[in-house]
Amino acid sequence: MTTREDKLKKLNAELEQLTDDELDEVAGGTIGQTAGDSKILYDYGMMDRHYGTIPVMFYWKSKSAEVDAGWAKAGITCVTAPLGSNKYFLNGKEISRGQAYDHLKANFKRLHQVSDD
Repeated sequence: MTTREDKLKKLNAELEQLTDDELDEVAGGTIGQTAGDSKILYDYGMMDRHYGTIPVMFYWKSKSAEVDAGWAKAGITCVTAPLGSNKYFLNGKEISRGQAYDHLKANFKRLHQVSDD
């Protein structure tokens, strides 16, 4: 019989084989991902304010639209998803969240610094 510890060891071994972008797809997504996007978009001047998970959760329709509009200012098409991972596109090609962040950092100046607190 497989023990819980054996299952955890196997799962951890599989997670260690994932790239950062693949791991982001497993761990990221949903409302928290959209709130995080608002923070980096605010940092780089693509949004006038940023939001935590609670405002995003309660005001999903308006806050997710603001995040999508912020990404559009950066040249990225983002399709926010409350129950799954956001999808990011550059020039019509799907890219990872990490690649979207890299594009933002490479092409725009950081104007603010939001604390992770």
